[in-house]
Amino acid sequence: MSRKFLRVAKVGGSLFDFAELSSVLRCWLDEQPGVNVLLAGGGSFANGIRQADQVFQLGEPTAHRLAIESMRISAELLAVLLPETQIVRSLDGIPTGLENAGIVVLDPVQTLNSTDCQLPHSWDVTSDSIAAFVASKLRAHELVLFKSTPLPANTTRSQAATEGLVDRHFAQAAMSIQGVRWVNLRSTPVTERPL
Repeated sequence: MSRKFLRVAKVGGSLFDFAELSSVLRCWLDEQPGVNVLLAGGGSFANGIRQADQVFQLGEPTAHRLAIESMRISAELLAVLLPETQIVRSLDGIPTGLENAGIVVLDPVQTLNSTDCQLPHSWDVTSDSIAAFVASKLRAHELVLFKSTPLPANTTRSQAATEGLVDRHFAQAAMSIQGVRWVNLRSTPVTERPL
């Protein structure tokens, strides 16, 4: 028996001030095959931690842990915006959540605090690399990055990291992922490119 097409999709934190986020995201997802695991970027919540780190010199491990905690709030917000989803708190909860709802929002805190998470605890890792890590762990068929800006044509993953379009660790975190799509949800119509 073949497994369903599984997509991990990261909803960039910059999209949480986009009034049409839920309708545009829902429309895009409805047109795609398979099942979806959504991961919410930290957005302004994580940016607040970044500012606090600059002021109080929290240190990268502490700031990273707090930024990860901020992703819990973003996950809850995304689940409110898409009430047809089910929020899950671990990778083990995903199959049941997908069976119940067909689309889940992952609160990544427990997964990222587990001993088998090898991501660096620094600002080099944001929700882009976290989504790639989750996609790799789940052996997802593809990773989608929902963003607020277009991706220039022929941009490689390394170039995207160098130019600050994704975090600095992304190219390494996404090495085992064949299909990565960059989707600009703010464009009309929605545009996408392979990454």
